[in-house]
Amino acid sequence: MKKPAQQSLEQTFRFLDDKKEVEFLRHDTPTPWMNYLSNGTFHTMMSQAGGGVAFYKSPQIWRITRYRFFHLPTDRSGPYIYLQDRANGEYWCPTNEPAHTRPTSWKSAHGMGYTRFEAERDGLAAKTVYFVGPFENSLIWNLTLTNNSGSAKSLNVYAYAEFGMMEFMRELQWQCYNKHQVSVTYHDKEALVYKYGVENQPKPDETPLVYFASDAPLYAYDGDRDEFIGTYRSEANPEAIEEEGCTNSTLLGGDPCGALQFQVTLQPGETRTLNIFLGCAMTEEEIAAALDRSREKDFVSKSFAALTANWADYLGKLECQLPDAEASRMINIWNPYQAERNFQFSRNISFYATGTFRGVGYRDTAQDILSVIPFDQERAKDKIKLLLGQQYQDGHVNHYFFPTEGWEPVTSIHSDDHLWTALSVWDLAAETGDASFIQETVPFYDGGEDTIYNHLKRAITFTASKLGPNGFPLMLRSDWNDQLFRVCRKGKGESIWTAMQLGAVLLKMQDLAVLAGHSEDADGYRKMYAEQRELVNTLGWDGKWFRRAVMDDGRFLGSDVHDEAKIWLNAQTWATLSGMAEESKGIQAMDSVREMLDTELGIKKLHPSITTFPDPADPLTNYNKGTGENGAVFCHANTWAIIAECMLGRGDLAYKYYRQLIPQVAMEKAGLNRYKAEPYVYASNLFGPESDKFGLANVSWLSGTAAWMYVAATQYIMGIKPGLDGLRIDPCIPSDWEGFTAKRRFRGCVYDIKVINKTGSCKGVKEIRVDGRLIAGQVLPVYPAGTSVQVEVVL
Repeated sequence: MKKPAQQSLEQTFRFLDDKKEVEFLRHDTPTPWMNYLSNGTFHTMMSQAGGGVAFYKSPQIWRITRYRFFHLPTDRSGPYIYLQDRANGEYWCPTNEPAHTRPTSWKSAHGMGYTRFEAERDGLAAKTVYFVGPFENSLIWNLTLTNNSGSAKSLNVYAYAEFGMMEFMRELQWQCYNKHQVSVTYHDKEALVYKYGVENQPKPDETPLVYFASDAPLYAYDGDRDEFIGTYRSEANPEAIEEEGCTNSTLLGGDPCGALQFQVTLQPGETRTLNIFLGCAMTEEEIAAALDRSREKDFVSKSFAALTANWADYLGKLECQLPDAEASRMINIWNPYQAERNFQFSRNISFYATGTFRGVGYRDTAQDILSVIPFDQERAKDKIKLLLGQQYQDGHVNHYFFPTEGWEPVTSIHSDDHLWTALSVWDLAAETGDASFIQETVPFYDGGEDTIYNHLKRAITFTASKLGPNGFPLMLRSDWNDQLFRVCRKGKGESIWTAMQLGAVLLKMQDLAVLAGHSEDADGYRKMYAEQRELVNTLGWDGKWFRRAVMDDGRFLGSDVHDEAKIWLNAQTWATLSGMAEESKGIQAMDSVREMLDTELGIKKLHPSITTFPDPADPLTNYNKGTGENGAVFCHANTWAIIAECMLGRGDLAYKYYRQLIPQVAMEKAGLNRYKAEPYVYASNLFGPESDKFGLANVSWLSGTAAWMYVAATQYIMGIKPGLDGLRIDPCIPSDWEGFTAKRRFRGCVYDIKVINKTGSCKGVKEIRVDGRLIAGQVLPVYPAGTSVQVEVVL
């Protein structure tokens, strides 16, 4: 049977940049396209069709609603509203899903911290805005109904959410017993209260009650899912809606839900607004107080205004106008928005990740901090201290950990984890100009405490104590490429890439040593850097590119002598990022990247893909060719290629690599139904050309791609990079750009920057003027907080 024609991008979505929104013109996107609604404590992940999950603090132990990962029909369940015409019984949903009857006109949009739906059927228009405001721990459903017909409409309005059993894994394993211990009761404040009181839960004293209520008079309700949905039915055709409405059921054991029924009559032209609150509090008295506040006349409007103002202030810290509209949109709106959500949720829960086993990844979070530092230094400081609290006295760290859940951490020791933190500490010092932070004291995971600087110093000492036979750092459990655990099972494998990462960190540690008053340490860091640099350029060099690792048996990984996995992207990029590559070798290595790894949809992680290497009985990876870490386009690693090319001054190549991974651009190239993931946030990887699904995007939203892409775009392409001595301006742009403008808040001053490129240059600052006065060099002085300066940069 012939497949129907694919829908075009223009018929599916469009960007509304003035509103900082992406608008969806059809609900059935190739995968659910998500948004995160959050105030830092109460969270909801919601799709363009209304599916999603709400949770309090942790999706692992306080998951409020159910979301069925990997099930069909996809994208169920969600916080749904049903509108029923009482005259004929017909009902539909403003979200389009899940009712069988559809609205005749429909659109939705994701904005900064909210998701909006607008729909109409038979003259009834419905606008619903879902958001989590800053004042209460609740998901607000702001529903506005307008009767555009010529006759009165008498409606049943239903709000529905299926409650989960808080602990997702316990629910999967023990729901037959747990369901006897949950309850949904009616509160005299016209609210349903869901209690998860299961024995042996991890934190019963911190487990909240869930409430479901409205500011409109309640007509009826259900707390028992079976009473509302019925048997052999689903959210598409609830029995209560098709029969006589809610039954006022409560629940003392079973499958819980919240269903609220309201009756509304609208005269022609009349508009009515009602608000629904799905929230949590610790006691019924606190619920009553929260509902009193939420039902105040201006509560919802004030909450939404505060949400909007918070994001306007956050995103206003760096704004740009580039010759490329898609790039401007990503840098101004969607990239920092995604990076902030990454910083908040680490790699915990998304459409792709069920939120069951990942807490806070050390290496992931240390990198996420980099993109938040320009926006929120206090949150960055707190997260750095949280990470360093997972460090042992010998310098290594826990691989990932569970600060909210209190579970035991994953303790596998990797060669790279502990080194990442120094990069974020240096960036924070550069952003603030305040070195006092590195003298603050933080405890070690295994007891005792020390200054932040000494934590970082111990990380260097740990790596120095774990060098292999060739002098490179031992791989230990693996490095950034997790699949490489197979090359070091006997404990002899070495990571050439970690030597480069160490080099980048040692350059920062020299500065931090001076700031901490330990300048004597800097000489040792310089010596170690020189030793590793020599090894990288000798044993690490394969002739046309840098080798990746040394395997347990002494053979080099990433060599032209092998048929598979000849060249690895990370070794080529970090050779330049670390400053270790001799200039000619750095250029040759990146030329090899262009010749052997680049594709029309991004740069592959390695080439050729692995099937039998190094042993057909025990290949290096179980990934299929062209997927995951085996020949896919690993977007996170692509960011380092962009930075490397900028450091080499090759702006045209750097921008080619940047632009081809802008999600909308990649989707246009691959096709909507091949790319599948969101066109407004970065994915972790795309299937590579050796796959039959070349261009399929995977693991969107929560990916290190977001942080590093923002760093690459703003600090290297635009070249606006904080330094310890001021704000450095050193753009590396495409030669056909005539310039760009940017506004950057730095240490309280607003720098209004205009870059002029009349010579077709990629890199090279000819002069800089501040308020018309020529300054020496490329570092802008620090001006008083509260002032603004005009900066003109000529290439």
